[in-house]
Amino acid sequence: MIVRALKKPFELKVFEALESRITFSSKELKYYHNLKQGYQGEQRFEQILKKDLHDHLLVLSDLRFEIGTTTFQIDSIILSGTTLYFFDVKNFPGDYQYLDKRLYKLPGKEVSNPLLQLKRNETLMRQVLLELHIDLPMECFDVFINPEFTLYQAPLNQHFIFPTQVHKFIDNMNHKPPVTSQQHKLAQHLITRDIGDYPHPRIPTFAYKELKKGLRCVNCNDISININGRNCFCSKCEHEESVADALLRNIKELCLLFPDQKITTNLVYEWCGKGYSKKSIKRFLERYFKSVGNHKWVYYV
Repeated sequence: MIVRALKKPFELKVFEALESRITFSSKELKYYHNLKQGYQGEQRFEQILKKDLHDHLLVLSDLRFEIGTTTFQIDSIILSGTTLYFFDVKNFPGDYQYLDKRLYKLPGKEVSNPLLQLKRNETLMRQVLLELHIDLPMECFDVFINPEFTLYQAPLNQHFIFPTQVHKFIDNMNHKPPVTSQQHKLAQHLITRDIGDYPHPRIPTFAYKELKKGLRCVNCNDISININGRNCFCSKCEHEESVADALLRNIKELCLLFPDQKITTNLVYEWCGKGYSKKSIKRFLERYFKSVGNHKWVYYV
């Protein structure tokens, strides 16, 4: 049973909202790619758990805790009646080699050893349980979720779960003792301890006047939507959706990027590329938002 579902990270939502509106640097593009890849891996793992894990176990996704001045993230937690299991999900594609306790992406680029991060998180997670006065055995794993991942010279390490082992591992989990009221209380305590998104997000610097205006396609992220009646069509990928859905999504992105900006008819008209009449936008805002103020000073929340 999933009691805490995965949420899209704030940083990823900002990058998606900015895509096609500004030009990212190579460093920003790489970070954006890693964010998407990591989130997609966590999504895949949660979907498998939702489908295959029995309801007598509890699942908590995407928790961030703070111990002293140190923060750390746990991708997924499974609670049984006797043990807390936590997982770092790795969505690595391609061929890797494990050599002398180091991890290399072939042909020879060294990358961070996931076991080091796992052990660090294990130590910090034990401190969280200690502060909650919880004495519960704990096991931790790195889950390599990408089906195109291969690790050569893989150690016989009980902390690694490879793509071909995921379903067998979950089947074994289904035979664990069911949770009790104690684990339900622990789940709520852990959710309460969650501090949310990373407190110092790494997002590009941007200004409103620098951003390209227009309706961004939900499918390909390009600003290439044309409106035809109540529907709109992407000229790049031919995706179709209602004008209402496209407007609402793009207005939410405007609020995400500029939370202190008052939402007005003129602002939305400009943000959406002036392809939809002000009169229609005003009717839309009055339908889906609450108006504040009067006449030319009105804005929407």
